Amino acid sequence: MSLSDLIKKRTARYADRREDWGTFGLETELDPTFARAQRRYIGASGSLEHNEQNSVEPVAFTMSLQTMPVGHKIPVHCHETEETFFILEGECVVNVFKDGETVSLKLGQWDLLSVPAFIYHDIHNVGSIPCPVQTLLSKPKPDRPRYQDERLLEIQARTFST
Repeated sequence: MSLSDLIKKRTARYADRREDWGTFGLETELDPTFARAQRRYIGASGSLEHNEQNSVEPVAFTMSLQTMPVGHKIPVHCHETEETFFILEGECVVNVFKDGETVSLKLGQWDLLSVPAFIYHDIHNVGSIPCPVQTLLSKPKPDRPRYQDERLLEIQARTFST
């Protein structure tokens, strides 16, 4: 493969990304404020399917852009791998939970939080504008999120596919 072909396969342009509002549909089924869009750049993140055709093939991690409307949130969950959030615009509150302790952080533009594996967390858009969050999972094909809410786990089990 030529260098030109290799670099072409490793490039993902914003104009070619699809704003996917269905990725988190199982969460939105439970609570409409869980709705958010995802644009995949590297891999498919912790999505239902890892067969994303319009992203760079993951080697070491996934990277996507999630956009949360004002007042929306990401439900309490964890991953089997580190998850990193980089706030591109707006303001979010991230709550991190472990062993009965809660740490709440208000993050704004250009702030970053890296949540260790198996640590539960949620994110709330508390700003006055949509909040785009660059999200990285430190595994090329991570498992689906582990929710704390039993109802989300039940919905997730119904939508499991191999």
